[in-house]
Amino acid sequence: MDNIRIIRTGINVSKIKAQLEKYSDDWGGQKNMPGTQQLDKDQYIIKAGVLQLVMGAVNNPNELAVNTELCVETPAYKNHTEIISFLKRHFHKFCRCGFLSLEVGGEVGQHIDQGTYYQNKDRYHLSLLGRYRYTVGGQSIDIEPGTLFWFNNKLMHGALNIGDCSRITFVFDVPHNKKNP
Repeated sequence: MDNIRIIRTGINVSKIKAQLEKYSDDWGGQKNMPGTQQLDKDQYIIKAGVLQLVMGAVNNPNELAVNTELCVETPAYKNHTEIISFLKRHFHKFCRCGFLSLEVGGEVGQHIDQGTYYQNKDRYHLSLLGRYRYTVGGQSIDIEPGTLFWFNNKLMHGALNIGDCSRITFVFDVPHNKKNP
């Protein structure tokens, strides 16, 4: 496949998931967002959400983050040392990154990551929980937890949760380099 490349499977992601559970409040305003369902006063089902660790930034209100190279750590960054250690062990440098969840049967519609920021970045996923089908440029592959893969985010791409639990994946950008996996 030219548009999706499996880098490694069978990665032990248990410590990363344990930190996600320990710092579940880092999902921020998730409890107040549409797409969440309250089970009792302290327990929620996350249907879809984002937990950014490094996000885009702007110098002035007329700029769009997709057109800047600025990146800032969020307050959650310090709590998720296991995923940061993984990134530092396997990649020389990384940029924007975060966890994405998707409810059972949920779909991320086909889209292209547009903006100047993406032009010199490689995009990767590390699957943590659930099974999902990922489609890029018309090519599809089913992803299991513990799978690290690269994909061409300059082509139409999207995801469908085909598992029986919420999908959680870690998405991150790496400056393009011929040495990248």
